[in-house]
Amino acid sequence: MRVRARILPPLALLAAALITAGCTSGAANPQAQGQSQSQSPSRPATSTAACQAPEPAALPHAAGSLTEADSGAYCLGVGQTLDVFLTAPSNSAPGVRWAQIKIDDTSVVGYGNSGVLTPPVGVTPGVFVGAHPGTATISSTLPSGTTWKATLVVK
Repeated sequence: MRVRARILPPLALLAAALITAGCTSGAANPQAQGQSQSQSPSRPATSTAACQAPEPAALPHAAGSLTEADSGAYCLGVGQTLDVFLTAPSNSAPGVRWAQIKIDDTSVVGYGNSGVLTPPVGVTPGVFVGAHPGTATISSTLPSGTTWKATLVVK
């Protein structure tokens, strides 16, 4: 069992802020918010790897949540939202953060609408939506060169 005490208090505050800011279920459908997504409907689904369920969601309307402590392959349904919160190491210099979380295949996983998302100091957030069956990798790096990545298997 992992200890998430370090990220839970900031996430609880963030979730409360989002709820009071009027976060809606439109976050799970970026196209409903007028965002376009590069998607190739004729593209065949790639073979999906074995995956596990992500941790319970920190934000409303999300299917699960990941942090820098999570790695491996995680299952996500088409249209489901996954939130990610990467916290800089506690011994980092002030202002050090993870870089923006990138997706290697936006036809499989797209960037979700975060609504009004103001993260706690030292936290890099990301909201992702399963767009098409297949596999995509999300990743980020610290200025020190440390990398984080997780595979999302969209079914």
